[in-house]
Amino acid sequence: MIRMATTLDFEELAYFLSSCNANSRRHIGYCGQGEQEIRSTLRQEFSDLPFENSMIIAVENEQIVAAIGLDFDKDDQSAEVWGPFVQNDETEVLLPEMWMKLCQQLPIALKHPQFFINIENEVAIAFTKNIGAKMSGHHYILHIERLNHKFESSKHIHKLDSNNVEGFQNLHDLAFPKTYYNAQTILSRLNENRVVFCYVDHEEIKGYVYVEADAENGEGTIEYIAVDVRFRKQGIGRKLLLHGLDFLFTYDSIAEISLTVQRNESGAIHLYESAGFDIVHELVFMK
Repeated sequence: MIRMATTLDFEELAYFLSSCNANSRRHIGYCGQGEQEIRSTLRQEFSDLPFENSMIIAVENEQIVAAIGLDFDKDDQSAEVWGPFVQNDETEVLLPEMWMKLCQQLPIALKHPQFFINIENEVAIAFTKNIGAKMSGHHYILHIERLNHKFESSKHIHKLDSNNVEGFQNLHDLAFPKTYYNAQTILSRLNENRVVFCYVDHEEIKGYVYVEADAENGEGTIEYIAVDVRFRKQGIGRKLLLHGLDFLFTYDSIAEISLTVQRNESGAIHLYESAGFDIVHELVFMK
């Protein structure tokens, strides 16, 4: 039976999605892997539409066997697609009907679906190609656990203060001119859990890292890291990254951290691996 999901399905749905994402042949990149993380994201991210219009499931013998969700943005008629998730290869025959019914629930047409799929997930990749999506990028997911992190300090790194705001703004907006958080947005978000650390030498900011900790859900993220082009290849990026990890791992609930890097960003990948991250997944972006 195919039907729209309801909030009553949250617990079972989070368990189903996490079990799929534990298998690289079923893995989808948008929603995380842990059951608690997925449950939290379901409640927070599906905000533009009622949940009942955003997620469709297939149920067999009272168990979820397939699911597709849309984190929909009405403004540009785009959506990050959670899925398609399937229990096994046989379930893929349900996907075309599920997709059609899900799209029919939207108040306006979906013009720009975006998929983030493990390269080993052949069923999901085949489905996206069948509905006209094309591959537009390769990414790695990297991962580090607290047990594998080596704490390291530097006398040049400290929290952003009033003396370095202008230098931070200039460096961030130059390094990331078209990004989801500009410098002013980051400054407005800062609190005890969201921190910019700067590498300052001779009163000049040479680099920074912006990190966010979500202790309630056991999540930590390295949102941005940048080093002034004049001071690269001096180990500053690695020191900033390690310092950011030091901060995130002070939260007892944060035991591991994952991040995503484009496959062609060899410099960034080398930086993360030098700090103890390992590549755990390769994903393709399709739209």
